[in-house]
Amino acid sequence: MAPTPNLRGMDLNLLTIFEVVFETGSITRGADRLGLTQPTTSHALGRLREAFKDDLFTRSGHGVAPTPTARQIYPQIKKALDELRRAIAEARGFDPGASTRQFTVAIPHPMGPVWALAIRAAVQVLAPQVRLTFDTRTLPIDIGNRMRDGDVDVCVDWFPVEGDRFVLRKLFDDRLVFIARGGHPRVTPDIDLDALRQEQFAGIHPRQGNPPESMRLVRREIERLDLTWAIHLSEFLEVPFVALLTDLVCYLPESMLKQNKGDVQLHVLRHLLSDIPIPISLVWHESRRADEGHRWIRDLVASVIIAAVEA
Repeated sequence: MAPTPNLRGMDLNLLTIFEVVFETGSITRGADRLGLTQPTTSHALGRLREAFKDDLFTRSGHGVAPTPTARQIYPQIKKALDELRRAIAEARGFDPGASTRQFTVAIPHPMGPVWALAIRAAVQVLAPQVRLTFDTRTLPIDIGNRMRDGDVDVCVDWFPVEGDRFVLRKLFDDRLVFIARGGHPRVTPDIDLDALRQEQFAGIHPRQGNPPESMRLVRREIERLDLTWAIHLSEFLEVPFVALLTDLVCYLPESMLKQNKGDVQLHVLRHLLSDIPIPISLVWHESRRADEGHRWIRDLVASVIIAAVEA
């Protein structure tokens, strides 16, 4: 493998001259576009020929034609210069309408897929060229390090992120509530605990990791109810289907009920658990605090989710 060239001795401005001469097919037109003299441009190309050990351009008619080496390196140089220009432009001020930046949003919360679609729709209107990637896995892989490394921009979750350099912005308080299907033969919204204990329940396998204190309190309270568990599910998204297709009583985050616009009849049994708020937070690494583009995406994610919860 050839050694990586040392760029310390190269004037990177020479690459913009290579780009323009390649695109115009003329040293004269390239010099005019850059506001340089033709001798200055020719001298710059001479330095580039020495750096690349290739002629790069040969005379052709009234202009110049790129050599095979120039054709090979142009796409990579063009891409690198475009990305550098975008980075500098966004450092000066992020313009969502013109940006082609990519953001990755992790939403382990059960409503992740629904919120992701709403965020995507909002971005398509405000920033049509911005690219979004979503990770809605309930068990995100190494989310702290991925945010620290810049692979993930923001995360929406109720589990804390390990480390002391993360910023948390609370979006809303969620709660766990019991539900049963509307046509259940015995369960009504005002059922008492003794009657409820005669029913069978569907629960959720505990998520691995270090849960927040609010989740610990809720789990202990559910254990104290001394209920009969018929099945444990892997995902909260499975709960409404089980509730609607069986006589099992289930529990889920109250925010999931916001998707029920009245077409699906469910009994919500809010009185069976204490009112224990579970904070849902937007999390990001503090190294991105001053990034205007990052501030834009986290504000947009926050506003979309808050609007969905309050609808």
